[in-house]
Amino acid sequence: MSQQAEGGTGEEMLGLESGLDALRQSQDFRGPVESLDDHERANDHFALIYESREDQFAAVMPFIRQGLERGEQCLYIADENSRAEILAAMREYGIDADAALESGALMVHTKQDTYLRGGSFDPDEMIAFLADAVDDAIEEHEGLRVTGEMTWVFGDDPDVDDLMEYEGKLNRLFPGVNGIALCQYNRERFSPEIVRDVVRTHPHIIHDNVVSHNFYYTPPEEFFGPDQPANEVDRMLGTLRDRTEAKAKLEDHQQFLRKQNEVTADPNRSFEEKLQTLFELGCERFDLELGAMARVDAEDDWFEVEHVSDEHEHFEPGVELPLSETYCTAATEIKAAGSVSDPRAEGYDDITVYQQFGIRAYLGTYVAVEGGTDRTFFFVSSEPREDGFSEDERAFLQLMGQWVQYELRHRRREREQQTLYEIAADTDRTFDEKIQMLFDLGCDRFDLELGGIARIDPSTDLFEVESVSDEHEHLVQGVQVDLSETYCRVLTSEGQTAGITNPTDDGFEDALAYEEFGVNAYLGTRIGLEGDFDRTLFFVASDPRDVTFSEAERTFLHLMGQWVQYELEYQHRERALRETVDQLQQSNDRLKQFAYAASHDLQEPLRMVSSYLQLLESQYGDELDEEAAEYIDFAVDGAGRMRAMVDDLLAYSRVEQSVGEFEPVDCNAVLERVRNDLQVQIEESDAEIVTDSLPTVSGNCEQLEQLFTNLLSNAIKYSGDDAPRVEITVSRRSDRWEFAVADDGIGIEPEKTEKIFEVFKRLHHDDEYPGTGIGLSLCQEIVENHGGEIRVDSEPDEGSTFSFTLPQRRTQ
Repeated sequence: MSQQAEGGTGEEMLGLESGLDALRQSQDFRGPVESLDDHERANDHFALIYESREDQFAAVMPFIRQGLERGEQCLYIADENSRAEILAAMREYGIDADAALESGALMVHTKQDTYLRGGSFDPDEMIAFLADAVDDAIEEHEGLRVTGEMTWVFGDDPDVDDLMEYEGKLNRLFPGVNGIALCQYNRERFSPEIVRDVVRTHPHIIHDNVVSHNFYYTPPEEFFGPDQPANEVDRMLGTLRDRTEAKAKLEDHQQFLRKQNEVTADPNRSFEEKLQTLFELGCERFDLELGAMARVDAEDDWFEVEHVSDEHEHFEPGVELPLSETYCTAATEIKAAGSVSDPRAEGYDDITVYQQFGIRAYLGTYVAVEGGTDRTFFFVSSEPREDGFSEDERAFLQLMGQWVQYELRHRRREREQQTLYEIAADTDRTFDEKIQMLFDLGCDRFDLELGGIARIDPSTDLFEVESVSDEHEHLVQGVQVDLSETYCRVLTSEGQTAGITNPTDDGFEDALAYEEFGVNAYLGTRIGLEGDFDRTLFFVASDPRDVTFSEAERTFLHLMGQWVQYELEYQHRERALRETVDQLQQSNDRLKQFAYAASHDLQEPLRMVSSYLQLLESQYGDELDEEAAEYIDFAVDGAGRMRAMVDDLLAYSRVEQSVGEFEPVDCNAVLERVRNDLQVQIEESDAEIVTDSLPTVSGNCEQLEQLFTNLLSNAIKYSGDDAPRVEITVSRRSDRWEFAVADDGIGIEPEKTEKIFEVFKRLHHDDEYPGTGIGLSLCQEIVENHGGEIRVDSEPDEGSTFSFTLPQRRTQ
């Protein structure tokens, strides 16, 4: 059989694992497939126990299909189904049966061609037939894959012992040859006794779309030997013991898992507190003395202790060693869980942790930290460990390591995002300074050399470098190349990120960025801007990158791009706003100049109109009738009102155009002069003026006199039928004074209080209360020119209170 065992052109011997793989990968087979953990029990031979044709073909057809795909020869022994039915089923399952038959890769035989070819069934003859079939198969194929429908048994009714003997001999045949066998048993047609024996003689069973290890499997030498009853009792008791021990281990494992989940899910514990509890849990689970976590770098042969569970003579935070002088190489070399239970036998007896630290047992796992320093999470003991570490212990340690990995990555992402937010929110730095810090952050995060921002326009194939993080031979500010010659051409939509780690495979072997610029790694995102060129934020390196960029890296770049987009849009809006403000200011200045010039130039014509009308009346008054005299009075009155409006407009324009330093103004003195100017109006109306002691403010004396004059005059004018009473008060409000001029006059409807501050807006006709409609507008202009605000609180027939504020100190 040595020739058979070495046959075939493939590198691997055909075995049961390939059959299990076929079922795992099949969409037709819906059940779970239990992995092999003890190949000695497999024997490359398993049984399918089915109850319907659907279940039968769901297992058999993937088995055949995989064999043909692997270049093996497949033998199907038909009995329950006809040859035509089997070939039709193969075609339904995507197997090109006709081509396979023509090439000889597929053979479909009957029971007469195989089991009963000598007229009756003989186990040895059938085994010899299969051995010869394997020899024939390996001459041109990778091995032989056999499956047979066992219902042929009912034809000649062979002895059950012969059938079981045959099944036992199959178990001895296939481990030594490049072949695999699948026996098919229809449970509806075989007796329970036969099915029971089939189960006992096959190490793996397929039933009800589930592939299982067979706890009831009995090796042939025990099944057929004279000590069968005693062996069966031993196996049954051993199975019970194994199952009980396995159940106890499972419960113990689940208990530790529950404790771990409780620790890691506790929101009230810090990372360090959770880590300490995990150390204690691991020491208990693995029966070791000390838990620890270290920072490692395999390329630099570096190891630094970061956390330990307890005091130790040598292991303490900050201790550094060459990585090669520790047991952690057992984990870093395979980037998984590794262990050392016999340092001398495993070649670790000449390293520091063995000779000087006295460590005799180690179990650790590798923790890869994206964008940061990798770690090892491990447990050690000074006492030797007689037994090696189990797969369950390794699996539990890897679960702990996965949590550590998640936490370290999560903490790093939080730190990076916090740094990004701090950069963005720093009001003391300019946009260019923030961009430079952003470049530094990205280069560190993505392990790339250069960051940059470029203007792009796919419609014109434009790529123009706008800013870069450092000096570069080609990528410098202002340089322009075709977008199609850069890696940024892959960015087709706003917010999209793209990474290039293998330029030649990604179609950039002829691009300028690769050939001349020497860029071998790229990560970029597209930033869409309304009313401006789009941008790309990108990072590049001349050294190639071994692994593709992760989703976490792409997400972080996208966040960076969003901030850049916000800043660029903000700058664009600021520029547009400044331009609009400048235009409005220029327009406003021209309007002010025009209003001042127009009102000033109107003064003389109005005086002439009034003078000539009065001269006309004095010289020709006797000749004019009463109606003409009335017309002249109307004209003189209109010219007078026009002159008053022009005077008010001039005063308004002077306030708007006033410049220069404010000076201290005593409001008591201002009010005294105003009262003197309004003496006649006060006496005629019998007005009572009550006032607080007023403060000194910084302002324009002339304008403040105008302000008090207008407010006091209005209070007297709109007093109604009763003698007016006006009260002027003042109160302090933080850094400003608030004045109030209150009267008990006719009041104002609340919905009209905003209109009275508009130029030429009047609430009464001239025949009721004469005026120009500019006085309160002028008051508002004066107050705002002094940096204050003015408002009115009023109700009809209940008086009005005009309140305004003036800062205590003010420099214009």
